[in-house]
Amino acid sequence: MMEDLSYDLKTQLYNNYFIELEELLEEYHNEKTKITVGNRLNLSADGSRLKSLCLGVRGPFFLAIRKDKTLNPHLTKHTQTPKGFEIYKLIYTIIGMIFPDFEYNSIIVNFNSNFIIHRDERNVNPDSVIFTVGDHKNGGLDIYNDNKEYVETKYIKKYPIRFAGKTTYHSTQPFTGTRYCIVAYQTAPKFHYDPYEKEIIKL
Repeated sequence: MMEDLSYDLKTQLYNNYFIELEELLEEYHNEKTKITVGNRLNLSADGSRLKSLCLGVRGPFFLAIRKDKTLNPHLTKHTQTPKGFEIYKLIYTIIGMIFPDFEYNSIIVNFNSNFIIHRDERNVNPDSVIFTVGDHKNGGLDIYNDNKEYVETKYIKKYPIRFAGKTTYHSTQPFTGTRYCIVAYQTAPKFHYDPYEKEIIKL
């Protein structure tokens, strides 16, 4: 059940943005060479490698010297492709309309990933924004207390929410179908990338 009726009305108004985002992600997902296959096996519920699309500012774990000197060292390589930039800009627009005061500089899109109970302890700020698109059923955000006891499931399909991902235990509700999960958060480098101005701003 939606928690805020006024927000539900906004969701209807923004539905075209979610449809466009889903179409862009489906196209990108089909280009298999562009999807990062991660090594976060410890977070995967079924032990498989997690497929993710990383956008925005590069985290401190990816700041090794790049061989390709044409790429901006502060941005992920996906952000610097035409289609990746388009996806980043659209997500940036959606979050900006709904949470205009939310500070973040990185976005990760997880493709059909099923996460076990965890906290995003590497994030700089406590809060994250999370939502999903796709034809999936269920696949909400399961929330737990500090003892890892189940508390509730948050509805997040085409319904961005802000939650304390750094300090709150959470996992993926089991789902069927195709699920693209978008998470925006603040990573360590104090930079922000504005896709409209196309410039990196030091915070």
